[in-house]
Amino acid sequence: MRKAAVQWHPRFAEWRDLFRRHPEWFVAWRGTFFRFQTVDFPVPKEILSGEGARQHGGRWNPPGLGALYGSLTESTALAECKANDRYYGVNNRSPRLLVAIEAQLNWVLDLTNPATRRLLKVTLAELGSEDWRKLQNAGKESFTQAIGRAVAVVGGSGLLARSAAIPQGMNVVIFPGAVASDRLEVMDGIKLEALGFRPKA
Repeated sequence: MRKAAVQWHPRFAEWRDLFRRHPEWFVAWRGTFFRFQTVDFPVPKEILSGEGARQHGGRWNPPGLGALYGSLTESTALAECKANDRYYGVNNRSPRLLVAIEAQLNWVLDLTNPATRRLLKVTLAELGSEDWRKLQNAGKESFTQAIGRAVAVVGGSGLLARSAAIPQGMNVVIFPGAVASDRLEVMDGIKLEALGFRPKA
């Protein structure tokens, strides 16, 4: 059966064109972020690929666009990890690994900055309250997915945004490979490589 076409958000082109006209809205960001990672794909290359989000979509990316999500604190990362379970009312007991990732990003849209939100004419409430899962399941691109896609299309490294799962929490969303000079490193990656070793049959 042929998959139905996605109904793209009507403001996507507006944001794309704004980002192209205003590269000064993008900033460099350096720091450590955290994510809870499935043990099925524990090696650094898989962790940094953004493949899971590409397949399933997320708040800031429609399916088809790879994205790496993380949080600036471990507690926010845990809340984000459980958000999908809470939404669907399930109790997922599958094991998860907490991984720390060092990032050096060169072109980030900082949506935690009130001045940036004013320039875009968006509010924290708008960015955090939308039910992107419901819209995506209906074949529609959400408000926040369109902003993320616009950042990616103009070559942005990613974005910083407030967490919708925990008050005052902050997240980073990265579009892997978008900027060649960006650097990402999974801490203790050698140990994770050993954990993910799969002997040939």
